[in-house]
Amino acid sequence: MSFSGTILVVDDHEHVRNALVRQLEVAGHTVIARSDGIQALEAVQQYTFDLILLDILMPGMSGDKVLAALKADAALRHIPVIVISGDQDLDLVARCIELGAADYLGKPFNKTILHARVNACLEQKRLRDAEQAYLRMRLYLLSAAADHPAITDNPDIQEALHHPDNLATVDQTIQALLNRLEAEQRERRRAEAELRNLNLALEQRVAERTMLAEQRAEALKRSEEALRQQTNLLRAILDSMGDAVVVTDTDGHLIHHNPAAVQILGDRLASLLPGSSSAPVAQSPDGRSWLTPHDLPFARALHGESVDAAEVRLPATDCHPEQWLSITARPLRDTDGLSGSVAIVRDVTEAKRAEEALRASEERYALAAQGANDGLWDWDLVSGKIYFAPRWKAMLGYDDADIGTSPDEWFRRLHPDDRERVEWRLLAHTRRLITSFELEYRILHRDGNYRWMLCRGMAVWDDHGRATRMVGSQTDITGRKKAEEQLAYGALHDALTGLPNRTLFMDRLSLALKRAQRENRLFAVLFLDLDRFKTINDSLGHAAGDELLIAVARRLESVLRPGDTVARLGGDEFAVMLDQLNAPEEAEWIAERIHQALQAPLSIRGHTVYTTASIGLALGNEGYERPEELARDADTAMYQAKVRRRARHVVFDPDMRRKAVSHFQLENDLRSAIERNELRVHYQPIVTLNGRRVVAFEALARWQHPQHGLISPDQFIPLSEEIGLINTIGHRVLRDVCHQVREWRRRRPRHFDMWVNVNLSAHQLAQPDLVAQIAHAIADAGIPPNAIKIELTENTFVTHREIAIAQLNELRSLGVGVCIDDFGAGYSSLGYLSQFPVDTLKIDRVFIARLGMMREHYEIVKAIITLAHSLGMTVVAEGVETEEQATMLSALRCEYAQGWLFGRALPADQVEAFLDSRSSL
Repeated sequence: MSFSGTILVVDDHEHVRNALVRQLEVAGHTVIARSDGIQALEAVQQYTFDLILLDILMPGMSGDKVLAALKADAALRHIPVIVISGDQDLDLVARCIELGAADYLGKPFNKTILHARVNACLEQKRLRDAEQAYLRMRLYLLSAAADHPAITDNPDIQEALHHPDNLATVDQTIQALLNRLEAEQRERRRAEAELRNLNLALEQRVAERTMLAEQRAEALKRSEEALRQQTNLLRAILDSMGDAVVVTDTDGHLIHHNPAAVQILGDRLASLLPGSSSAPVAQSPDGRSWLTPHDLPFARALHGESVDAAEVRLPATDCHPEQWLSITARPLRDTDGLSGSVAIVRDVTEAKRAEEALRASEERYALAAQGANDGLWDWDLVSGKIYFAPRWKAMLGYDDADIGTSPDEWFRRLHPDDRERVEWRLLAHTRRLITSFELEYRILHRDGNYRWMLCRGMAVWDDHGRATRMVGSQTDITGRKKAEEQLAYGALHDALTGLPNRTLFMDRLSLALKRAQRENRLFAVLFLDLDRFKTINDSLGHAAGDELLIAVARRLESVLRPGDTVARLGGDEFAVMLDQLNAPEEAEWIAERIHQALQAPLSIRGHTVYTTASIGLALGNEGYERPEELARDADTAMYQAKVRRRARHVVFDPDMRRKAVSHFQLENDLRSAIERNELRVHYQPIVTLNGRRVVAFEALARWQHPQHGLISPDQFIPLSEEIGLINTIGHRVLRDVCHQVREWRRRRPRHFDMWVNVNLSAHQLAQPDLVAQIAHAIADAGIPPNAIKIELTENTFVTHREIAIAQLNELRSLGVGVCIDDFGAGYSSLGYLSQFPVDTLKIDRVFIARLGMMREHYEIVKAIITLAHSLGMTVVAEGVETEEQATMLSALRCEYAQGWLFGRALPADQVEAFLDSRSSL
């Protein structure tokens, strides 16, 4: 018999909670579920429950604490509680029983036991409730019978109560009622005893069935777990296979495939199964016949046939490339017979291509072996025999029958210095220490000479990692080796003289520097530059210049000691490294020997040639760290030797380096000065000695340096000629002068006939377009040509005689005047004056400075003036600083003068003020 009631289910596991709710609701109970102890305590305050199913182990507030709270509340302690737990801790269950739990239910629960224990608890509650009601009513009857509902609801008792004269009847009624209640109580106790007996029997039967059910459930669980593991293992195996696995039913429809099937076959899979169309989808391996899906192993397996590694070819389509498949298929059977088929499909496309490539390669190898120029060899490492191809033997000068199959035929012919290296490399390769065998070595030819060979080989290993075979080839590289040696020699030696070049010299210098640092040894470096080599090269030709360089190289070799090095650095520059010196003076002594060796005349192509050298010497004991530093200082010393006086040597000192750095910095500053427009033009007046009137100016370049102030042309003009900037500076000065003359003519009409002298260097004179540049500058400024007069030094005229005559004639025809500057300081040749188109002579200031001191200077000045006048030239005296000089020059009929007596060189913006001051005199 079952009873329905309102039940509270408390469990933190949702699936357990939901299962209990379903079972109880199916049994007709009203169920409210909560997930923790706090929610449970809140629910009993809101609802009335007949039974509580309480999980013992819950997070937060555990079941035993909830049970203790319920039993501590007088209003709630009557509610029966069945505790639930999957824990096998009997002490915890016993504690809950002690707290007042009515029963215990284990997890996982059995629904039969669940309903039995729920019904038993509900019945016990119903009986307890009835018993408590009976006791309350009896107590009420005894204490206040008149007010008890059992009396008020009984019409006989009510009648008696309303008629006091029938109290005896009331007493009898009450007595009868009490007797009846006592009888019911006795019957109830009998029923309870019988129920307890039944419950004990039921619990015993339930326990037995529960144990059996649990055993069956455990066995089923183990079977299901084993089946699940086996299924997962099988699925993992299938999914991890690189081959496709395809399972079909008896109708040929696909029921399972692994990921590899999609990867290998893609959408082609469906077209290959028997359940698809009967159109041809594949070809036989020989390509002679087409196959439909019913011819493929998938369909053959459905007919009970087992197929092993059947190969088919899937031709290429617009969407798919050509594929080769190897298919193994088996029929599937169950208790009812054939249930489908399973097939394993392997993509063997690459294998087929490799097979085809191997076949082609073997054909090519066979052809190559017949026509190859290399000597092939094949070494059977198991038997120890080597097959040497006829070409291998012929490369060493032998016939096929002259060399056997022993490895010693190879190794005994190797150069003694190479044999151990060859054997080690072969051993390293066969033991897989290196990936391949490749080596260059020397091997003895039949003619007794060694030939260079390049040998390559590759080994083959068995399954145990043991090398069983090795094949390779041998190539004669003797010609290449000789070429490499020649290239190596050429890379380190000068092709003309055979001397070491700069690269080899610097390498030896580096070694000498390290050795000197290690052993505290003294050595020296000499840099040599031939004097006047360009003149000889230009006059006699480059072939003669080459012969001169070769002869100098041989003479240098003849004077040096064993162990010293002489090298050609390029052009006419040589370098010498003197090793193991005893004293610094020894280096200078060798430098003097070099000078003496070069003094003897040389016969070059029928000409007697003399040459000298400027030598810079740097000692290698000055704390140098790098060879380049030593070479730099030797070069600096050589430059000083050329500047001071040729055919000499100079020993480097640190002050030279500072000057060289300063010179280098000045060079960089000069290049920047042009870009930053730091060059200025100052103007020094030229006056008539008769009247002291300003008739012209000489344009003098000045450099306004941002750090060093105003720099005179004596400091930067030679540098600009050296570094090739003189043409740029000269052109800029000429342009500025022409524009300044235009401004003065426009603003000062009184000085309309004034001209300006512009200095021209030898480098500028050599420019082919010099006349065009000057004409363009004059035309661009819009001034007449006679407003500009060109000044050239006497040396420039003589050194570049032919060029000077041609260029100056063009300038004269243009209308530009020409002036010889510093006359008397150079050649002072009177014979050439008539050959040049010159307007004016400027007497060098050296003669003017001593004009009143030495009679001979007076006579020289007088002669120059007389000569100039006889040639139709005017004369300008430079450097006039005293009135005495001016008076004497005027007496000698000199027309013009220039010097501090009449005015210093002025910036352009001060010239007009100067002219105004001269006009007021």
